[in-house]
Amino acid sequence: DVRLAWMDKGVADFEASQDPFIQAAVALYKSDRDIEQQRKDLSGKFMKVRPRYMQAIIAFNRDQDMPVYADANSSLRVTIGHVKGYSPEDGLLAKPFTRLEGIVAKDTAVEPFNSPTAQLQLIAQQTYGDFYHKPIDSVPVNFLSTLDVTGGNSGSPTLNGRAELVGLLFDGVYESIIGDWGYDDQTNRAISVDSRYMLWVMKYVDKADRLLEEMEVVYDQ
Repeated sequence: DVRLAWMDKGVADFEASQDPFIQAAVALYKSDRDIEQQRKDLSGKFMKVRPRYMQAIIAFNRDQDMPVYADANSSLRVTIGHVKGYSPEDGLLAKPFTRLEGIVAKDTAVEPFNSPTAQLQLIAQQTYGDFYHKPIDSVPVNFLSTLDVTGGNSGSPTLNGRAELVGLLFDGVYESIIGDWGYDDQTNRAISVDSRYMLWVMKYVDKADRLLEEMEVVYDQ
């Protein structure tokens, strides 16, 4: 009721309030409105130039005999790519997969980079189980791919060529930030958590056998 009563208060009441949160809101109000107006102005300018930008992109792609993305507004968006590492700069080569051992290497024993003790022990014991991936001699944690993604795609399912769930997208590499304006298959990389790592955590760390049974997970023989 107290908070609801503030809906009927005037400006003077807010300015006279001794509540620290209301004082903060009053102090930030003008700058927030200024920022809001700047965003509106910038959005309007983008709306004016974007059609010309798209015309230039379409003309350039056609000149290079490259396809142009179709308008996917209000429809299912699908991007196709391959699991692939990359070399963003001289002397740096990022492999496609990260491994369980990378968790140990990054563990600091201090929040937020402190891994559960049980997880660290399982890794030390090389308890890989059904999720061992021979090419990396471990369980894959995350993987890079050439998928073209953008903000808001986090949590999207990553499927293989047989439409099987192999991961969940959650990020992109630093060099892919410019991807909204120009996709480069040499440096644009999406980052997905590998489904084998998710299942490994559920089975060995969390002991969520009942959930795994309910999910009817099928393991490769």
